[in-house]
Amino acid sequence: MLRMNSVFFAFILLTAFISSSSFAQSSSNIQNTSQGTQAASSASSKQTNSKQNSAIARLFGEPITLADITPDQDTISKIRKQAPDNVTQLVTQMRAINLANQIIEAVLSDYASTHNIKVDSALVDIFKQKFGAEYEKNNQKVAAKKDAQQNDKGLEESASAEDITSIDEIASTQVERWQIEKHLYNTYGGVVIFEQSNPSMPVEAYLTLMKEYESKGKFQVVDEALAERFWEAFKPPYEFVIAAEDVDFSQPWWR
Repeated sequence: MLRMNSVFFAFILLTAFISSSSFAQSSSNIQNTSQGTQAASSASSKQTNSKQNSAIARLFGEPITLADITPDQDTISKIRKQAPDNVTQLVTQMRAINLANQIIEAVLSDYASTHNIKVDSALVDIFKQKFGAEYEKNNQKVAAKKDAQQNDKGLEESASAEDITSIDEIASTQVERWQIEKHLYNTYGGVVIFEQSNPSMPVEAYLTLMKEYESKGKFQVVDEALAERFWEAFKPPYEFVIAAEDVDFSQPWWR
């Protein structure tokens, strides 16, 4: 499953703020079991219907609720400490980012599968050779910082491998993202922009793809405010437009 970084659409929606789901019974009990099962089924059905009714978006037939895109309590606590006057605004923006990431991840994964786009291992190796040392240094800093925080709290836990994204995962994600975007641009064309985390983003091709998936009922943002925020990330006016003659997807930007 393709996993997009949160920063993918943060350049439009939010300046990064935080660094950072046996039935062997006697015949006398069968009726009770049946009734209990029916009651549980009814309750489950009601929960499903409730979730469907409270959906702020739908993605490949599955509902997305506000709870699904709301940052966790730890993140909200950090916001309250660092920006107590802007909690509501920042949580709202982070919800928009989380929703966008869920939709984009699902759409691009489906697109890659449909067009048989496989991660190029040779490009992964090149990415790791170029950025591996830098990522390792950054990971050491992250681990050291977390260990210091744990020591301040009197805890003996140290940063685990699960806390740090590996260079292999980062490289695979970046390579797959570039391969998909190359395919998008070759298919749809359109405006390409420079973005700090993505030097050649085919933003207009993304717009065409998302509209295509929406029109087919693959996803729908029901909440009007969130829908507006989602679509404004793709629509003009665009900043940092790359001249058409300078757009080059013949090789990745990191080569």
